[in-house]
Amino acid sequence: MVGLAKSQAARDTGGGRVMHPLLATALVTAASWDAWRWYALRVAAAPEEAASLALTVAFLGVIGVARVSRPAPPHPLPLLTIAFLLALYAAGHAVLPPIARAAIAVATTLSCLYVAAFKERPPIAFWGLVALALPALPSLQFTLGYPMRVISAALTVALLQAHGLAVERQGTFLLWREETIQFDAPCSGVNMLWAGLLLTLMGCALLRLSAGRVAIAVALSVALTVAGNVLRAASLFYVESGLVTQAPAWWHEGIGVAAFVLSAAITLWLLGRLREREATPCAA
Repeated sequence: MVGLAKSQAARDTGGGRVMHPLLATALVTAASWDAWRWYALRVAAAPEEAASLALTVAFLGVIGVARVSRPAPPHPLPLLTIAFLLALYAAGHAVLPPIARAAIAVATTLSCLYVAAFKERPPIAFWGLVALALPALPSLQFTLGYPMRVISAALTVALLQAHGLAVERQGTFLLWREETIQFDAPCSGVNMLWAGLLLTLMGCALLRLSAGRVAIAVALSVALTVAGNVLRAASLFYVESGLVTQAPAWWHEGIGVAAFVLSAAITLWLLGRLREREATPCAA
């Protein structure tokens, strides 16, 4: 049994060739300095694009502080993992776009920091947080903005028609009483989708859900985001069309916040249910 345990430990640490996570973090950051330089320049031009990285690091920091009372032995990071990621970064440096190189650099650096903070390997949801930490929100707006506006407009029209209103859709416009109300870029729901996925993946990482549960949680998060955006748009229709008179100016932002809070609360409840379902077989 002792020999089997040693053999398993050797496999887990790459055959005994290991490195302390903090040292690995410093080396990886130095080796991928060009990607981090590009990231810094991108963030300097649009600081809001660093919001996800800042929130992810802050989230991991809070969880790390909460786990200080539970000391654990250091978990060395296998050198083979570091070598593979750095080789991938070097091989693709000349052909990969800057954001892809930054993805490899951010993933490697944050995974080393995770091992250093928590003395364990990152959960599946952690890699989703790494993806969201990239400055990709403008690209998402460009690629998903129009399709999500069309989908949200179509569902909003169906909801309003169920309310008895003779509303029609023309592209991303709502037609009602010879008036047009546009679904502009902020109404696409991409920002809400980004925030919802960030919240969902943080919950999955905290609860350490399995890959299958994470996939279910992400799918539910997307559906709830679309539903929340439709509810927001339908509510704003009453304000923008004048059906609700003398509406204060803050209602526009307030309705959006309320819709997101509702979808976030349902998301957190569903994560709890997924955690219970995952834990039940183990308890049995």
